[in-house]
Order: sequence, then C-alpha cells, then structure tokens
Amino acid sequence: MRARFFLASIVLASAVAACGTPGPMTLDGVTILRHKPLAASPAALFEGTVHFRDGCVWGDDSSGETQVIVWPPSARLEHRDGKLVLVIDNVVLEDGDRFSIGGGQEPADFIRELAGPIPDQCRADLYWLGSDINL
Repeated sequence: MRARFFLASIVLASAVAACGTPGPMTLDGVTILRHKPLAASPAALFEGTVHFRDGCVWGDDSSGETQVIVWPPSARLEHRDGKLVLVIDNVVLEDGDRFSIGGGQEPADFIRELAGPIPDQCRADLYWLGSDINL
C-alpha cells in the first residue's frame, strides 16, 4: 500500500512538472508571465511579432498595438545557440519572430489570479491571455 502511494505521488509530481509552473519566469533580465492551466479560454486570435523589450516579452500586432502576452504554463525562456528564446511546447520563438496565439484580452486583476504577481516591467492595463500557439 505504501509503495502504491509513493508511486502515485511520483506520477502526480511528474505530471505537474510537465505542465510547467505558473507565474513569472526571468532569464537574462527578460520576464515572461505564465498562467495556470485553464479549463477553458477565450477564442480570439492574436497575430503579431514577439519582442523581448524593456525586460518583458511583448507581442506587437500589425496595427501597432502592443500586448503583454500571458503564456501557457509550459512556456519557458532558455538559451539555444547562444540566443535567448521563448519555448512553448515544440514552438521556439526568437525576438522578432511572427506568431499567432489563441486567447483574449483580460484585465490585470484577473491575470494576477491566474499568473500570480506581475513584475513592474510587465505592468499593463490589459493582457493577452494566451492558449494555443502557432507560427
């Protein structure tokens, strides 16, 4: 019985780790916000260019509007080939890459509930709550 409980604990911990940790992550002075897993999400689409700017990861759309993107919990910053990149599942984005992500705009209070504290460099009135990403 004790062995089964231990094994179940390991499996659960592995599953949680695979989902990623919600909240901010900072690498090389650049921060991403990550929300906790969602049961459902808004169904709009953001298409734009990712930028690592002013200490945060932003999305600029074709109209010139800038959004702080709140990424899925699997998102992470890492180094690849000497460059800082954003990795979401199997998608790798460098500064200046085009992308599209499902979701919708949400106010800061709601984002704090889903993603934890918002660092100063990522403060905005509205955020893009991201779900599925595409290139």
